[in-house]
Amino acid sequence: MSKETEVRRYFGQAGFARFLAQLRRQYQSSKNGARGYVTLNDVSADEREALDAFYETYSPPPAAGETRRYSIQKFAALLQKSRFGLTVPELLAMLAGESVLTLGERQQLIDAEWNRMIEGELAAAIQDADGDGRAIAWAEGLAAERSPGARTLRLIFAKSPLDAQLALRHALAAVCMLLAAELPLRPVRLPILAAMATGDAHALDWKRPGGRLFWWGLTSIFDLEPASMTEEETGGEPNGAATDAGVTQAMLLRDVYRACGVADDDLSSQAMLYAPDLYGSEERILTLRQVERLDAAQLRLIRAPVIHMVENPAVFAALADADAALADRAGKAAIAPVIICGNGQPMLAVIRLLERLLAALPDIALRYSGGPGLRGPDDRTKLAAALRQPVPRMADESGRLSSACAHRRADPGGRAPAAATKRLRVGPGAWSGDRRERRQASSGIVDGRVVGRLDGQRKGL
Repeated sequence: MSKETEVRRYFGQAGFARFLAQLRRQYQSSKNGARGYVTLNDVSADEREALDAFYETYSPPPAAGETRRYSIQKFAALLQKSRFGLTVPELLAMLAGESVLTLGERQQLIDAEWNRMIEGELAAAIQDADGDGRAIAWAEGLAAERSPGARTLRLIFAKSPLDAQLALRHALAAVCMLLAAELPLRPVRLPILAAMATGDAHALDWKRPGGRLFWWGLTSIFDLEPASMTEEETGGEPNGAATDAGVTQAMLLRDVYRACGVADDDLSSQAMLYAPDLYGSEERILTLRQVERLDAAQLRLIRAPVIHMVENPAVFAALADADAALADRAGKAAIAPVIICGNGQPMLAVIRLLERLLAALPDIALRYSGGPGLRGPDDRTKLAAALRQPVPRMADESGRLSSACAHRRADPGGRAPAAATKRLRVGPGAWSGDRRERRQASSGIVDGRVVGRLDGQRKGL
């Protein structure tokens, strides 16, 4: 009979089953091997008999529900001196048919695989392109888990080493290409860089692990410290789920791209603007690119003392239509309003537009109208965080959309004509339909929601 067969037969007794299962759990969860005791609740007669025989002791028959403890240290010593001559890990491996590792041993294997992955991908990247010392230093820092992006890569690695390897390969390839002197396009669009470096135009998208790792690589290589941004907020989780950082996150991500010579999507983000001083009585849909090209001198043509921001496109359209309909009667002397629509949570283009307006017009005020957030901070709170300044509601007494624009003239101290005081009144002509619809329009009710009376009697939003 072989030694393994003998061991399996002896420890296959019913009285050892729970003891060995608990011993294995404690061994695997330990860093350097199991210590302490194996505790068995409601000990059976079979367990008492088998364990008493092995421990070379006698104990009285167990009472119903009795709990007993057995020393692991003594078990290991007796096992070593027995005819089997085994250690605890050797016994567990023989019974399981495979190695049984402690937590510490498993971590050592994971760390070794982690280092091999990074060393292999770094060597391949250097071979494929001229190695830049900054890229090498970043990758070596990832291996030591001290470089930005190490936590992101570790989380991906824990879920799928293959996904982590691909993410690192794409990030390193893109970083090396961006640093290469012969790159013809500067700034280079993110999808173009991704296609050139990896063959996949979406490989560096933020939702991809490689895209998030690439972004962190940029912060390290170009020695950037994103303000108020932690690795957890910027997609530390493998799925890159959005966080409450919202538009602030998008702004910070974009700032890093731009600082490193990478251009991202500046067309999808758009802002709705009604500013007759700039564009006449027609509203404008401005892309982020157009917003960033606005000249400060052009913005200083605006005479309005307040920027009115709404989150509902229907409200925006109603206010713009009403003002356009009354513009001729009010006359050119009346100051036209500035109205912006955030369309729900403000997009980056909206934030940039507000930033440019506030920078060009330091005396202008900002007022916001919108409902409370259903989950987490409301949009006004997020807007205030993005702009780094308080944003009063239009419902506040200090922020009511009133006839202030109409009463003020281009010439300080002047008084607007009587028609100008009605410039912001929403009149019955703004909507077609029955009397009830016209009455709702006059009261500022849009889609059943009271948005306020815009008239010359200071009954504002």
